[in-house]
Amino acid sequence: MMNQVDQRKHQRYIPSAKTFVYTADSFGRILDISAGGFSLQYIDVESPIKKKEYVDMLLGNLSLAKVPVTVVWNNHSSALGKDSVIMSKVGVKFADLTNQQRDMIAFFLAQYNTGNA
Repeated sequence: MMNQVDQRKHQRYIPSAKTFVYTADSFGRILDISAGGFSLQYIDVESPIKKKEYVDMLLGNLSLAKVPVTVVWNNHSSALGKDSVIMSKVGVKFADLTNQQRDMIAFFLAQYNTGNA
């Protein structure tokens, strides 16, 4: 097994509220989130997030529109059968957040987490 170096700069948290990400083509559930980005679980329909794009986020009762993100890694699962539902994961980092987006994410992290991921 290959050793991977954790290159994260921010502590990750498990959200205690329902958290989702929407794009024009797909949606998924946020597994963990930090000030620097998040990981997302989605039904595998290619990648739900293009290499670089804007997503809409629902963080509990907070809604953020057009959040700029860049894909850092993508973990596609392999199919077991032609009709299998495949859950895959993607990791993204935030890119060029506005001050308001940064403040809302910081508020969410302070109020709605169940601990470190």
